[in-house]
Amino acid sequence: MKKIFLLLAASFLSHAFAEDPQGMQVMVELVSGTKQKAQFLGIANDTVSLGGYIKNEFTVLKFPKSQFKSILDSLGNNILAAPSAPAQADPAQEYEPVDPNAPGFVNEEAAAGDTAGDTPEGDTAGLDTGSERPAGTNPEPAAGDYIPDKLFAGFETDGVDSGKASLLTAVTFEIMRELDPRFGMRGFSATPQCNDRACVQDYWKTYGVKDIYFGKISRASHPDSANVEITRVLYEEELPTISKEQVTLSLDSLLQDAVKDGALVNLVKKAAGFPIPSKRKRSYIHVETDPESATISRPEKDAICKSPCTFAVTDTGKIEINAYWNVDKHLWGAQTFVRPLPGDTVKVSLKLKRVIPEIKIVSNPVGAEIFPGQEEITRNSKSIGSTPKIVSLTNPGMTHLRLRREGYRDTLVSFYVAPVSEINLDISMEHLTDFEEIKKQEEWVKQRRKSFIGQVLMGSSVAPVLAGALLFYLAQQNYDDADDIKAELKMPSAAKGENYNSKKQKNKDLVDTGDRYSIIGGSLIGAGIAVFGLGLFLTF
Repeated sequence: MKKIFLLLAASFLSHAFAEDPQGMQVMVELVSGTKQKAQFLGIANDTVSLGGYIKNEFTVLKFPKSQFKSILDSLGNNILAAPSAPAQADPAQEYEPVDPNAPGFVNEEAAAGDTAGDTPEGDTAGLDTGSERPAGTNPEPAAGDYIPDKLFAGFETDGVDSGKASLLTAVTFEIMRELDPRFGMRGFSATPQCNDRACVQDYWKTYGVKDIYFGKISRASHPDSANVEITRVLYEEELPTISKEQVTLSLDSLLQDAVKDGALVNLVKKAAGFPIPSKRKRSYIHVETDPESATISRPEKDAICKSPCTFAVTDTGKIEINAYWNVDKHLWGAQTFVRPLPGDTVKVSLKLKRVIPEIKIVSNPVGAEIFPGQEEITRNSKSIGSTPKIVSLTNPGMTHLRLRREGYRDTLVSFYVAPVSEINLDISMEHLTDFEEIKKQEEWVKQRRKSFIGQVLMGSSVAPVLAGALLFYLAQQNYDDADDIKAELKMPSAAKGENYNSKKQKNKDLVDTGDRYSIIGGSLIGAGIAVFGLGLFLTF
């Protein structure tokens, strides 16, 4: 933390000199290896005078000449090799010679190495420290440097370990890049001439960056927590729109909390204006019915529970609740609409009444055949009628119907049969335009007609078969009566006379009638069998 602070302080001093030059810009290198930009004011009595700003006040620092390895001007000349010269400026405040390792000087190479360890790999190429910018000018991106459309400046810290901040910066920037490849990383060291965010955002705005993000990690009111915030500065007009999003995480497990449950991802999404799928709070519905043990259902779910019961929902708008009791094909039911309270329980009480749900089916055009179920219609599918039609059902729940009419595409209708007295279905059918579908439907119509004729013939074949069987029965009765008369005529007591001749003629008539009945009955049975066979052939 100390090294990073010293590096920022040194960078600030080195560029602050450019605002009000008091001497020549030089690069000094101490015997210890420490390097630093400064303003050279002169050498007198083996003492080197250097100037710079400390707390917005120009200050002169003096060091023994023996402590310097080199002092290079802008042309690369070593000033130490030249003759000594008197100091060139009257300092506003002077200090006695100090130790070269004093906080006013920083080993830039060592500090850069420490900082690089805290910088996300791959982002350092985009960070411009401004160490080689000429004095008296604002630092500018090098020619050809890529300037991102969206810029992330990293996280500042306030009472939080800078190592965690560096890691969090790397993770945050990677999330930003995954959300939008136009994000780029330019840390605060890329604008060392700036003391605050306003300066940074104004600087990048001049280069066309209109979407800038600043991060900050600070201690929360609770000593074991940290506030992680991302501030967005968006230039849609001349003046920026500034918004801030914040999340509180555990200080001891900052990175773990950041990735847990997507806390950091959601923070970045909120800050950058990306949609976040909201977790809907569960609500609860408690239903009681009179009588009890009624089935509770919703249109999208046939049976949820038996009353009294409580079930969870995630809906926020009005929902339909149905309760029904079905005994011996008699239906009692009730329906209501409830608006859930997020995170709370709504109580509902329903009194069941006797209902017979009637489904009124109307189609455009009318005359469409109605087939129960959702299976494909075949030549042997049985319809329950044609539209318009009223169908009565006593089993609440999801029901499926198919409608077919010649010249129109089949329509599958799925609807929920609620325990109410009336349900209206108004169905518009679509004209067939595909040639193959039209030919297929025409073939089905032909097969359907053949099947219908076959079924009619099979039904019609029953009548001649029954009539033939009846005639066979009557013929057998005649044969039995004729046998009785014949037995009487064979008795010895039977005398030949008028009575004898009368019985003989009756016997003959009974036999003849039985023969006719048998012939006709056999013909009818044969015809019935033939008709049944033809109907069976046409049907299947």
